[in-house]
Amino acid sequence: MNSKSNLRARILIVDDEPDITHLFENYLTDLGYDVTAAITPESAIEVFERENFDVAVLDINMPRISGLKLLEQFKETSPELIVIMVSAIQDTDIVVKCIQHGAYDYLAKPIIDLNQLQIRISRGLSEKQIRSENIALKKELKRHTDYLEIEAHSAVMQRILEKITTVADYNTTVMLTGESGTGKEVAARLIHTQSRNAKGPFIPINCGSIPGTLLESTLFGHEKGSFTGANERKIGVFEESNNGTIFLDEITETTPEFQIQLLRVLETSTIRRVGNTTEMKLNLRVVAATNQNIEELVKQGRFREDLYFRLNVFHIEIPPLRDRREDLPVIIEYHLKRLSKAMDKNVTTIAPKALEIFNKYSWPGNIRELVNVLENAMIMCRGETISVSDLPTNLVAGEGVMIGNTDHEVGSYNQAKEDFEKIYFQALLKQSELNISKAATLAGISRQHLHLKLKKLGIQN
Repeated sequence: MNSKSNLRARILIVDDEPDITHLFENYLTDLGYDVTAAITPESAIEVFERENFDVAVLDINMPRISGLKLLEQFKETSPELIVIMVSAIQDTDIVVKCIQHGAYDYLAKPIIDLNQLQIRISRGLSEKQIRSENIALKKELKRHTDYLEIEAHSAVMQRILEKITTVADYNTTVMLTGESGTGKEVAARLIHTQSRNAKGPFIPINCGSIPGTLLESTLFGHEKGSFTGANERKIGVFEESNNGTIFLDEITETTPEFQIQLLRVLETSTIRRVGNTTEMKLNLRVVAATNQNIEELVKQGRFREDLYFRLNVFHIEIPPLRDRREDLPVIIEYHLKRLSKAMDKNVTTIAPKALEIFNKYSWPGNIRELVNVLENAMIMCRGETISVSDLPTNLVAGEGVMIGNTDHEVGSYNQAKEDFEKIYFQALLKQSELNISKAATLAGISRQHLHLKLKKLGIQN
């Protein structure tokens, strides 16, 4: 019997012998399948182009168009189609050719036991279902992995993720704004991976890093001889991004001349290589980003208003890390795992006091700064847990542990003294390039005394 998931699967039978097609059709219909029969290759092609099928049973030897030719054509159009070939000619070479061209199985005529046909169809459908589930699982895993870089517990980031998921379904231009290091490129990439063009390229370009004189050629490409130094044709980034997504970071750093050209591209969905008069139609999504107040730049006349409206069809503001501190634990956990794997270290946690410093720090560089701090701390860490002594001195001092910040909550004298000594000796080791003798001389104490201090404070040299 068919599994429940295979019931009502659509099957196309193609055989130039009407008795065979009727026999197969009646048998498989009785089993619960949705069966369509064709007695000529031409009618089979016509119905196949019009309808969707899960399985095709093809006779090899037919007039005008062979079953092998149909197999090639059907598989090219529908790679997931389960194709079972049947033939009265038992030729090993033909069987091999069928398998090479994508046939799932082969049956020799006469088929005395029709159950053999049903077994192959059922088995093929089951394997197809498993493949589909695996593909879906991989997509979901990829989706989850992408989300981890921007995953959040805060309400504000949950809304951001909802916006990303919503806009990903439409080929709409998106404007991302937010401070440097907040993860605008990660958000752009996530929009791409959830879109219908996810299989296409995702190409990020930092507009601020390309001289204005080269920006047009870089993005739109050029023909050989179009200007001095153009020794060969160059494909531009827009063309490379076709059927995918182009991410234009620091869009506000572009020149007024380029802004006019970009506006035209967005309005016509076409580009023209420098030195060429032919328009090239493109299918891609444009995601732009800036860390500037673009509305203020528009008011000042430093950014074209019409281009701003074209880019700002769907706006997402990425908040700074200091405004979503509740997300710190999940972001830290993700990057600890990633960095541990990349650096071949087994650092899994952050000590409570170190985490407290992370929570109090303002993170002006946002996630980019956080990742740099974690990498620095992992280099210093000798165990599985990052402690205060592993953190960069400026991070610890910046949170008021050093004398001078009267707004910091005051604890016991002994704790304050220990915190100060940790910062002092960590800075001392850094300044002396981890040379104990040099550090002891700078501190005006003996090597033995320094060793005891480091051991007591849990600072590993």
